[in-house]
Amino acid sequence: MSEAPIRVAVNDLEAFCHGVFGATGFSAQDARTQTDVLIWANLRGIDSHGVMRIPRYVAWLESGVMRADAVMEVTTERRGAAIVDAGQGPGAVAMSFAMQDALQRARTDAIGWTVVRRTTHSGAAGYYAAMAAQENMAGIAVATSRPNMAYFGARAAGVATTPIAIAVPGGPDGMLVLDMSTSQMPIGKIRAARATGQPLPGVCALTDDGEPTDDPHKAAIPLPLGGPKGSGLSLLFECLTGVLTGNPLLEPALTGAQKGHAQNGLAIAIDIEAFSNVADFKELVLALARSIKALPAMDADSEVMLPGEPEIRESQHRRDGIPIPAKVWTQLTETAQRLGVLLPPTLQ
Repeated sequence: MSEAPIRVAVNDLEAFCHGVFGATGFSAQDARTQTDVLIWANLRGIDSHGVMRIPRYVAWLESGVMRADAVMEVTTERRGAAIVDAGQGPGAVAMSFAMQDALQRARTDAIGWTVVRRTTHSGAAGYYAAMAAQENMAGIAVATSRPNMAYFGARAAGVATTPIAIAVPGGPDGMLVLDMSTSQMPIGKIRAARATGQPLPGVCALTDDGEPTDDPHKAAIPLPLGGPKGSGLSLLFECLTGVLTGNPLLEPALTGAQKGHAQNGLAIAIDIEAFSNVADFKELVLALARSIKALPAMDADSEVMLPGEPEIRESQHRRDGIPIPAKVWTQLTETAQRLGVLLPPTLQ
């Protein structure tokens, strides 16, 4: 049986994260952005993209894989479209910058399409899509990376788990947010299962030898969601990010021409006012959401849930404290000691 998780108050965990990133060279603003993305994920129960990522991020910062001093540079632009070169900067900083850029372009040209090249792990894609919904726009966010998911029909990694998030304003909780991976189970959730001692929900990955498995300790290569659908989506997202900007990730990795962690990304903002009145749009989304919620549930003891609804409910519970698996807490303790950063106090 795994150890009980440690609980930490939200404000204390935020202060700890800010201290860690400040100690590794982030500016105050970038440290706040990175912290916000991690805490946003933890609050919603997306622990695979929360503070458990800190030790790996710190290792990347120390080795130069991730650059805390990177400057976001718009290298190419044409009205509603742009390319941002992140210079191997933190993914949270790069994708936040990209969505802000896309939002600005959408205000003028109805749609903003901003592609990010040469960045690192971006965290929860839903955060960036939600940035647009908060501005009464529709948002889409995609993150692509090197091969880490099996291509359909293959026994080896050929594409990436490629998360995509879509958010629109409206609905019972203020917005609808779909945040999903193109894999049956993201690598981060496999790692979270290892940390908590939880089994995988069936055979959703391959071992290093290409054998199907449901053991989180043997799982190395996630299987695509919906077979050819998931791997096909990932392949085409690579075309719309890395290939489009001349910074491909899949082919160079598959041929051995390039090694090491790298990501690209895409932020899209759509100005709803270019198509209809925002207030009317929100009312229609709310009516649609209510109709979906009113559908008969498959199980009498369950209910029909909207995209993002389970995460919103979880965030209400976690306002009183975020649970951190004992294994992750040990790793955070080691990182804090090495950086000279105080650990946050724990809750009883």
